[in-house]
Amino acid sequence: MEKILAIALGGSLGAVGRYLVQLVASDYHTEALPLGTLLANLLGCLLIGVFWSLFDRIQISNEFRLFLFTGFLGGFTTFSTYARETIQLFKTGEHIQAFTYLILSNFLGLSMVAVGFMLTHKFLRG
Repeated sequence: MEKILAIALGGSLGAVGRYLVQLVASDYHTEALPLGTLLANLLGCLLIGVFWSLFDRIQISNEFRLFLFTGFLGGFTTFSTYARETIQLFKTGEHIQAFTYLILSNFLGLSMVAVGFMLTHKFLRG
């Protein structure tokens, strides 16, 4: 039961965090790209890289790992929203924007995980 509660609490906090990112991004929204979703996913990727590297070095409980990775970051990132927005761009004939969004989300998302991991690894080593 503790594991389920850890995931539920983390997920609710992550979802609120994603909503706050959406609110901030709405001030800069363009019709070309769903900026809020992109930013939440990229920030989530960076954070998962940082925490992954950090928790390779220090011991944390399984419940906290579930809270953070499955709950918070799972609630914060928005793959299903990203997929729907990509399909919507294709459906409305905005193929260049759809492919741009796909490439940016995937390439930058993977890059952010790597950057977060490497920066944390370097910072903790020094």
